[in-house]
Amino acid sequence: MTGSYPNYPVIVLTLLLAVIACGCMAAGGEDDHADRISGNGTVTYVDLEGGFYGIVADDGERYLPADLPADFRQDGLRVTFVVDVAKETATIQQWGTPVDVVSMEKGDTRRTIATNGTVTYIDLEGGFYGIIAEDGMNCLPSNLPEEYRIDGLSVQFSADLEDDVTGFPMWGMPVKIRSIEPIGSVRLVAGNGTVTYVDLEGGFYGIIADDGGRYLPLGLGETWLVDGMNVTFVAQVREDVATIGQWGTPVEVIAIDKAGNATFVAVNGTVTYIDLEGGFYGFVADDGKRYLPLGLEERYRVDGMRITFAGKIARDTVTLQQWGIPVE
Repeated sequence: MTGSYPNYPVIVLTLLLAVIACGCMAAGGEDDHADRISGNGTVTYVDLEGGFYGIVADDGERYLPADLPADFRQDGLRVTFVVDVAKETATIQQWGTPVDVVSMEKGDTRRTIATNGTVTYIDLEGGFYGIIAEDGMNCLPSNLPEEYRIDGLSVQFSADLEDDVTGFPMWGMPVKIRSIEPIGSVRLVAGNGTVTYVDLEGGFYGIIADDGGRYLPLGLGETWLVDGMNVTFVAQVREDVATIGQWGTPVEVIAIDKAGNATFVAVNGTVTYIDLEGGFYGFVADDGKRYLPLGLEERYRVDGMRITFAGKIARDTVTLQQWGIPVE
């Protein structure tokens, strides 16, 4: 993108696409602490109501997945699973707890945990980041993404225990992250506006959006410090920062370009698996619009995951089966 702003404060996917999970599998994002369950069990065919597949966990609990993948529909198959409880779904013949699958693997050799916790900087051995789970367990992830290395960040995560890996002296159980999402809402804004010099407190630059909203960008690159410049932008609202002279909403710019060069979107929505052309993942926004992300990272390919995302519309790209607006 011509003149793209280089600072990316949120998770950046291929080119621009920024995705922030906000309560995986929680309907509408209303419950950021979704009931997540992990364990080992056996896929079981239940001969009721025409027949269906459930999971009987090793502790005897029965789970009814609404979206069990076809290659797991094998009676007697041993699996390791991570699921979220679907509280508003009724089961067939009162069989099992209805759940949505987060991740699943054949076999039961791995030990998996799924819980909430806090990312914590540990000042040992040169410094590293761990996760302290709600139950007090210290987890030392070998693959914590760079954007989650924020001391004090609250997260929901699932991980496999790595028994054959040695951690830092006396700190934490080595784990490999399967999925991780921040807990709490994230506000994004996108649109067109005009860069404006504000003669207060020694002077600074803000952006007045076409809808009248005023935004105070933090650390805006010198290229864009031009009074009267028309721009298109996407930014993350910084709730924890006070503005100068009460002017505008403080934001951190994710991407910015001259007006007309690009079109950005920033919406809440749900990751959805589309069973066409061999299958792919798209986003269904809360307003009903459909977006086809180009180069979506594997960790976000979870059907039903709630996300907040920002993207640049790929104008010259044709979508599969005309499904959705392609975004980068």
